Amino acid sequence: MRMRAGDYSARTIGNETIVLSLPTSRYFTVTGVGTRLFELLASETTVDEMVETVVAEYEVDAVTARRDVERFVGRLREVQLLG
Repeated sequence: MRMRAGDYSARTIGNETIVLSLPTSRYFTVTGVGTRLFELLASETTVDEMVETVVAEYEVDAVTARRDVERFVGRLREVQLLG
């Protein structure tokens, strides 16, 4: 899965990403691990790959990482940003 090309505009400053969903005209702020997940979704990636990255880069167990990644991905699907 990956972000829908042309359906969003984003700017990262430090550890915060501001995302504008062009289809819905809604703004979102993504911080912390969410910013890293957003980066991963810029290219084709799977939930499993994102979970592995989060476990490797942050102090979190696989169960918690999976729950958080799935929640993040679900929210992006709700606002029509994932293809």
